[in-house]
Amino acid sequence: MCHQIAFWYKVMNLQIPKAATMTGGVYLWKDGREVPDTMNVALEHPEEMLLTWDSGFGNSELGFSEDALGTDGTISKTMSSIKYLPQRENQPKGTERVGETKTAPHAHMQNFLDCVRSGQTPTCPFELGFRVSIACRMTVESYRQGRTVKWDPVREELV
Repeated sequence: MCHQIAFWYKVMNLQIPKAATMTGGVYLWKDGREVPDTMNVALEHPEEMLLTWDSGFGNSELGFSEDALGTDGTISKTMSSIKYLPQRENQPKGTERVGETKTAPHAHMQNFLDCVRSGQTPTCPFELGFRVSIACRMTVESYRQGRTVKWDPVREELV
């Protein structure tokens, strides 16, 4: 999950969620694993936005995609392309835009190593990783405790 949501946290500058809820279970792969094979996550953000993430390892029909649905349109991202589709009610003159994602397989690690050597800031800086890791940690706690978990920004802890 952290690898998929980090993109959105970066491009939308999302902060640590106010609340996280995760449901799911081991419904298919009954092999002793603890991590659910099917899950649904809802992250409520202080930016007045709800980020949802779904994963099901038992069926690959829908493949891999990420979609951001906003009032002005939808951004749809796959492994090889990114597309903007305007929301006609709010953007009647909007035009569809299509692009490609041309990132080399090891680009993320190469960027990190280059920045270690040069002292530059990496594409995915510490602060971004911190916010994403807290969001993911909140979802794990929600699943384990069977309840919505909230973030206390003053004490910087889960409640």
